[in-house]
Amino acid sequence: MMSVHEDFDAQSPWETRAKYLAYFVSWVAFFALTFYLVTRISPLLRLLMDVLNVNRWAQSAVHNFSFFVLGLIGLSMVIIVENYLRTAVPKNLLFRRIVIALGPLLILTVASHALPQFLFYLLRT
Repeated sequence: MMSVHEDFDAQSPWETRAKYLAYFVSWVAFFALTFYLVTRISPLLRLLMDVLNVNRWAQSAVHNFSFFVLGLIGLSMVIIVENYLRTAVPKNLLFRRIVIALGPLLILTVASHALPQFLFYLLRT
């Protein structure tokens, strides 16, 4: 004989709370990494334009506009990922979606740390 919890695949309240806590922590981590990348990629664009010998006035315009565009893209990504993670809790897909959402962001963070070294190498040669 199966219990009511087994029959309807119900979870304990503590398990549901733990999943919502994991959702909230991962969403905050996604927000923090997105903000970090927006502030990190904008100066990298300026460095890249130095390597490519872009006009000083164009550099300033691209730098200012890129910060605005990257901020809007980051904000929209945070809103979309919040909905994506929140809807994963009732479907029992939370940890898979956390990996899908945070994985590429972590890869971009690592790449943003490697790119300046590569660009400085190009400037020296």
